[in-house]
Amino acid sequence: MCPSTPPDDEPLLRLERYLAEDSVRIEQGREKLIDIGDALMTLRARMHNIDLGDDPGVQVLTQEMAAPMIDRIAGQVDRTDNVILDLETGAGREEVNGRHERARAVEGQVQRTLLHPSVLGTELARSELAAKRGTGQEQRVSELVVTEFLVLGEEAVVTLSEWADPQAPYVFIRNPALVQCFATWFELMWSVSPEVEVPEGGADDALIRMLALGAKDEMIARTLHVGLRTVRRRVAALMDQYGVGTRFQLGAALERDERLTKSPR
Repeated sequence: MCPSTPPDDEPLLRLERYLAEDSVRIEQGREKLIDIGDALMTLRARMHNIDLGDDPGVQVLTQEMAAPMIDRIAGQVDRTDNVILDLETGAGREEVNGRHERARAVEGQVQRTLLHPSVLGTELARSELAAKRGTGQEQRVSELVVTEFLVLGEEAVVTLSEWADPQAPYVFIRNPALVQCFATWFELMWSVSPEVEVPEGGADDALIRMLALGAKDEMIARTLHVGLRTVRRRVAALMDQYGVGTRFQLGAALERDERLTKSPR
């Protein structure tokens, strides 16, 4: 006769059973979402008269089609490696994608971005990149960047169908060997590239842009590589300069003075 299970173990066994059942349901749900995403991609391709071809590992997508596909797969991987030639165009400019990207970084997703130096040419771009650094994104700059691509973990690569043309349609690659080739290419460039140079803390423009993005003092200090007291002292100095008593009033004053420009998406 087998010994009966001690009463104290019954809750543990029930919890283990529930966990196993939920794990199966989650996996089934993930597979269902992938099927739905693939079906949506096929429908979009038909709407735009695009032939996806016979090879499911390499597909051509419009920028409109690429944006939701990138967002969906990026939410399933632990790391993304992005190479950017132009910050003003492309699927990465999708507002929802950008918001989800920042949220994933805050939640711990490893995000590495390699930029061509020309991307840093405007204060607007520098401010956006600073905000992303504040969420934990790693950024380096290199002249070796000659086209754009995004490595989504080990799952897929999205790159331009026309070399170095950010306005071209995208090629969506799932073939494991090709994904590994792009991942290796990224690692080689990353290994020899310096970090993005953070502007000196003396000017107020970067600070104002961060305030406009809604960044907290701690994020501003970390992003601009200055002390928390320095940030608060400079904000206080701006408030004194404009003769206001609150940050809300400061924001209104800066906007009237045309020192606030709408943040890029």
